[in-house]
Amino acid sequence: MKHHPDRNPGNKEAEATFRKINGAYEALSDPKKRSMYDRYGEAGVNQGAQGGFGGGQGFEGFGQGVDVNEVFGDLFENLFGGQQGGRGGGGRGRARGNDMKYETTITLEDAFNGLQLPLKFERVESCGTCRGAGAKPGTGHKRCGQCRGSGRVQVSQGFFAMSQACPQCAGEGQVAEHPCKDCRGAGRVRKQADLKIKIPPGIYHGATLRIGGEGEAAPRGGQPGDLFLEIRVKPDPRFERNEDDLSVAASIDMATAALGGTTTVPTIDGEPVTVKISHGTQAGATLRVREKGMPKLHGRGRGDLLVHVKVEVPKDLSSKQKQLLEELRKSFEEQEKGGGGVFGKIFGS
Repeated sequence: MKHHPDRNPGNKEAEATFRKINGAYEALSDPKKRSMYDRYGEAGVNQGAQGGFGGGQGFEGFGQGVDVNEVFGDLFENLFGGQQGGRGGGGRGRARGNDMKYETTITLEDAFNGLQLPLKFERVESCGTCRGAGAKPGTGHKRCGQCRGSGRVQVSQGFFAMSQACPQCAGEGQVAEHPCKDCRGAGRVRKQADLKIKIPPGIYHGATLRIGGEGEAAPRGGQPGDLFLEIRVKPDPRFERNEDDLSVAASIDMATAALGGTTTVPTIDGEPVTVKISHGTQAGATLRVREKGMPKLHGRGRGDLLVHVKVEVPKDLSSKQKQLLEELRKSFEEQEKGGGGVFGKIFGS
């Protein structure tokens, strides 16, 4: 760009340098000329091709054996769409269909049990009339007139000449003699997909399932893309999940905390379980119920259910209850000689 004639009007030196650079690129973009240069340098190109480096001009600025395609190839491919392949001689193989992403939200019970999830969404599918060929049934294809069957065309960007997928045949090198009326020769149509996806038991929030071949169809019978299903699990009002373990809160009264007893807590599978409360259980204690959590997604068995104990302190007491508690407090005070520590420990105050 520094030596481009548009930037240097009337500058003969810049014009001459520009011709050298352009001639060098044209030579190195030709496989035969490039091979000759790699073997014999400038002399090989000048002898093996007419004009050599831009009409006999010297190739300055690069050392012998440098491939300009290697230097600039990735940039050209990304900027001008050269990554699309075709069936012609210049293509890189059939294009692959686009991947698709879909998000769905399920309940914690669904994550526990697993389910067959129905999905309905729009995607590009292979045309049923021509079966993806793009041609009217009973007819065939002919060589593309624009790229002459190579699947590639040369375009110029400034002083660069580069190759990209042919826009006429989308890099295929062929076009339908009589295009299919339903897909207009594209071989693909937009339809609603109706799938049932198996969600395994134990699936967790944020997991992504890959369903191979359920993305968009590829042109001309290429490999279809994949469907990526991202799972969202709704928060549950009863349980909190930590990997395969579930946590639940259980409230007990002061007497049960001090004397011991039992309490009932819900479980994710719907069957309440009775939990033993040892005497002297403190507020905030955690009790573990084995194998009552979530199924292990990548193994056997289940996680545990963690029961977090809360000791309820009543706000409204009857006169008899107040009297009993007062007598209990005096008993502790006498026992601890005024310390009051035992009473506080038992009731979590």
